[in-house]
Amino acid sequence: MLTNYCYQTDIRFQSLNCPVPSPLLCGLDIGYSGIKIQSPCNASIIPSIVVKARNDSPLLINGEDIRYRDEKGQMWYVGSLAKKTLLYGSTAIKSTTLLGRQRVQSEEFLVQSRIGFFFAKLRGLPEGGYDMDERPLKVQTGLPPEFIVQDTETLLQRLTGEHSFYVRIGKRPWLNVKVKLERRDIHVCKQPFGTLMSSVISEAGVMTNPALLKKNVLILDAGFHTTDTYHFIQGAKEGASLTWENYSMQEVYQRTCSDILRASGNKADVSVYNLEKAFDSGVIHYGPKKEPYDFKKNFYGNLRSVCNELLQELNAAYDNMINVDVILLTGGTGVAWERYIRDFYKDTKALEIILSGEGREAARANVRGYYNLLVSRFR
Repeated sequence: MLTNYCYQTDIRFQSLNCPVPSPLLCGLDIGYSGIKIQSPCNASIIPSIVVKARNDSPLLINGEDIRYRDEKGQMWYVGSLAKKTLLYGSTAIKSTTLLGRQRVQSEEFLVQSRIGFFFAKLRGLPEGGYDMDERPLKVQTGLPPEFIVQDTETLLQRLTGEHSFYVRIGKRPWLNVKVKLERRDIHVCKQPFGTLMSSVISEAGVMTNPALLKKNVLILDAGFHTTDTYHFIQGAKEGASLTWENYSMQEVYQRTCSDILRASGNKADVSVYNLEKAFDSGVIHYGPKKEPYDFKKNFYGNLRSVCNELLQELNAAYDNMINVDVILLTGGTGVAWERYIRDFYKDTKALEIILSGEGREAARANVRGYYNLLVSRFR
């Protein structure tokens, strides 16, 4: 099903036995496709799309739809609600503000971050209200390897300070959320390092898999806008960490949109974000006669070809995996590519392919690792 390749709002509560009574520890992964949260009480995933709401539309709202209001009174639709707004054609977004490196300085990124803070503190949704954890917050997050040196300071400046904003879920009332973060409250690491930490440290912050640290591990973190690698050599030193922006799920979407445009004689100009509108059926309709075009073969063909092109680049960058014992696969796109990666390396000896969790959990490996790492620091 094509719908497996896109996020929808998934509010999920949990009860982890955290050995640190205070402060409240949170892993926060603000990805290009999903905002992922890991705290003792919350394991939610929210689509990263946020759009300004010119006029509130109560008829669009269902039980888990998320609205945000800033200190100036500007309302935003978040996640699946924002997607619905896009699909109904009432709002346009600029992909550069959601996908470019400059996104950290954007209004959209601040909204995404604050939504992450809110869910980290959200313990439950009792009838007509919110159950919030009022402990002070500590945050572990990450950046793509190639951007971490240049962008960490910008990220810290963006997240530091006193945040006061409002959130509303479904028909519940607006809630004023206040979060104060100082620089010492925010920790930043390379994104794929989170996956390694999720594989070797438990949720209680205890080392559980020291054997993995004795191997040469290449973490392959494939997401919507970037694919990142992190080379960890026998627990002693770090090899090359790389970021590709042209091999990702966004590229699969873009190539599929180009295929549709070409096949329709330039009549069906579908945007990357609006492509998801047709994922339920795999068919788009275009022109005054609403002619159908089934794009499923295009999508799956592009899914495989983008993956194979990446793997060719990967082999060149890492000398045909000579110094790699394990490829640790993570990220939503990594999950989608698993079978192609196993097939590509099926004849390579002494190379193990490991998926960092099952299904949804593999896509959450980074944020789980962020949380586990933070717990280990505060134990």
